[in-house]
Amino acid sequence: MKKSPASAMPAFFAVAFVWFTTHFGGGFASGRQLVQFFVQYGWYALVTPIIAMGINAVVFYLVWDFSVSHKKFDYKSWCDAFYSPYEKIFTTLYEIVFNLTLFTATAVAFATGGATLTQVIGTPYILNTAVIAIIMFIVTIYGADMIRAVASWIAIIVIVGLLIIYGSNFIAILPRLKEVIAAAPAPQGTWPPIWEALKYGGLQAAVLGSYVAVADVLKDQRDAKKAAIAGFILNASILGLAAVVILSYYPAILTESVPVLYVINNGVGGRAGELLVSVLIFLGVISTGVNLIYGGAKRVISALGKEKTGVSDKKAEIIASGVYVVLTWGIALFGLIPLVAKGYGYIGYISVPAIVIPILYIGLTRKSKLAKSSNM
Repeated sequence: MKKSPASAMPAFFAVAFVWFTTHFGGGFASGRQLVQFFVQYGWYALVTPIIAMGINAVVFYLVWDFSVSHKKFDYKSWCDAFYSPYEKIFTTLYEIVFNLTLFTATAVAFATGGATLTQVIGTPYILNTAVIAIIMFIVTIYGADMIRAVASWIAIIVIVGLLIIYGSNFIAILPRLKEVIAAAPAPQGTWPPIWEALKYGGLQAAVLGSYVAVADVLKDQRDAKKAAIAGFILNASILGLAAVVILSYYPAILTESVPVLYVINNGVGGRAGELLVSVLIFLGVISTGVNLIYGGAKRVISALGKEKTGVSDKKAEIIASGVYVVLTWGIALFGLIPLVAKGYGYIGYISVPAIVIPILYIGLTRKSKLAKSSNM
């Protein structure tokens, strides 16, 4: 089997790449997430994506720093150690947030694929999401190992493709962007866009368990800092580029389910670009969805207590995957816009006080105390 491209990267960059590819889900790929959290607030979208990623960079640095220092590389043991002596409260809170995120993100994957197919080929949304759910279920059962093995290759293809789309359109939208900036739209004032940036940072922090799991390749605390810096550069630059391109079509683009298709149809790309981005989104949705379903199925098995029953592991996995797919497909029927607006919005609300603020306070306080003690 060919090596993953991540295997040739420095350890810190491989960890930063995991942050990048995890962040790059269905809501991001479609552009809907960017409209909901940034672009709808007008010109603030020029800076709020950077603020959100800056928050994440500090949070993830503290997370990775603690992981490396205390050799905690699964989120349960990490939470118990980091939040001690209040681990029962905060570990339980994180379990709730993580499971909410897992279900919502899988539903968003279904919804993104469904909305894209509806817009490109005109087939019904419900039918599209059902077909995607069936494909993901089959691939999870029979090809999950293969998908995980090539996931980084798929991610690179998707990222490069969307960089081409947004990069080529950036030149074309400059005159429109200047007009939007000159008008300086700020329909809701200053605080709401700042709060949305905080919520977006909270939403991304909700999956810190995934980042803790890969921190074992980091050699020391310097690697943790390098991973945070590299991750910030990757995420902030691409998130910022996409937000700026979408902002140039403000306010017409605000009601679009798949804003990236609107950008292509009204800018550079045409039908070929539309088909390209549809394939890229579909690849991203399938690869992301399969991994989410696999992880979700394991949680269903754990919740139902089926590990030690007479049911075979394979059969239990098939049943759990089926249950998980049906549940998340049902959630996806609410549509992409409500899922991103309400689902991700509520997760952001919960994550700021439950994850972001405690990590910043505890992590920075501990580092300050260590710095003072080392100088004594």
